[in-house]
Amino acid sequence: MESNIIPDFHLPTKIFVKPDILKSTGKILSEIGSRAIIISTAEDIEKLESSLDRLVSTLRADGIFCLIYDEIPAVPNTEFIDSAVYFAKKTSCDMIIGFGGTESINAAKAVALLTSNFNFCEEIFDFQGKLEKPVPLVTIPSHPIFGFELLPVFYMNDIHSSTKKVYTNNMLYPHFSILDPAIPSPAYEHEIGPIGMSAIALAAESLISQNINEFTNTYALKAIDLTFRHLVPAFKDPHNIHVRTPLLTASILAGIAFSTCYLSISLSIGLAMSSRTNIPLSHSIAVLLPHVMEYNLTAAPGRYVQMAKVMDEDVREITVIEAAIKAIEAIRRLEIEVDIPQRISQFGISKTEFSPTANLAMTYPFTYNAPRSLNRDEIETILIAAY
Repeated sequence: MESNIIPDFHLPTKIFVKPDILKSTGKILSEIGSRAIIISTAEDIEKLESSLDRLVSTLRADGIFCLIYDEIPAVPNTEFIDSAVYFAKKTSCDMIIGFGGTESINAAKAVALLTSNFNFCEEIFDFQGKLEKPVPLVTIPSHPIFGFELLPVFYMNDIHSSTKKVYTNNMLYPHFSILDPAIPSPAYEHEIGPIGMSAIALAAESLISQNINEFTNTYALKAIDLTFRHLVPAFKDPHNIHVRTPLLTASILAGIAFSTCYLSISLSIGLAMSSRTNIPLSHSIAVLLPHVMEYNLTAAPGRYVQMAKVMDEDVREITVIEAAIKAIEAIRRLEIEVDIPQRISQFGISKTEFSPTANLAMTYPFTYNAPRSLNRDEIETILIAAY
């Protein structure tokens, strides 16, 4: 009989973070199989062609037969995932590799799960039965993707409701996560600010989760520390491997913290907002973060003081609340330095979107461990404050 008691810390994924690790991928993956399907959106395949060619070459050189599935659009939906699953089953693959950005990694998680089961993608979000273990999953992000390279979570556009649905299952932890800062990623050069702030958001909200413990507290604070020290230099020089490496590490650390704490109001609202509007998820999370922090300020001031300290804020001889406010002010200054809009109104959306966005945000499983009670009205209040 399996216990329902959740461990304080568990991470089954083997993680590699180093320059040029891509060339060793074949040797690493040979321990789990010899037939791979690479899942990547058509947009990522086009932008990452040279790196993808390198990956295929190293896999084949080490005896791993691989095929690239190239029929997934930039924003996948459940129907496209079902087509990819059908292809994967026909090939009798023994591993799924997600290569590229967040959408590619999300798609790979869904394909890995469904390839070993007999469900359609649209069914899985409400499925309550027993599932077989996914085909072994490997994630190779082309840049930091604020924890999703590691998280046992994927979101996907539902073809019927036209909204993003979320699926969580600890079986979705990848077998390997391979992060190579030497992979050139044109998309990342224009997204460094929002992606970095999204990693901070997951880490910052993990710190105030009711599920926080000393393990995840350490990972979350280190993720904030690394991002604060290296985000601006990376923003100014996107090709500098020496600053990309710690940002990749910060992304993983934020994912580790979040995978235990399961709190991110900004992620929930960001998913809802990106479903309802054309605002990209990372941008939504970034613009919302200071406002979510303000909402939770009085419920977790001590945790915010910890954040302020790793941000090198001087919190001596001031009250706890004053010190906590310094953390929010530091977040706002950093966002301004990396060109993050400070108001939702700058994206040109209407306030009429707030009510349906709040309703949708409450359907996601990332708000229940908040230190302060939260319902759809409070979420709408956050949106109004951020407008």
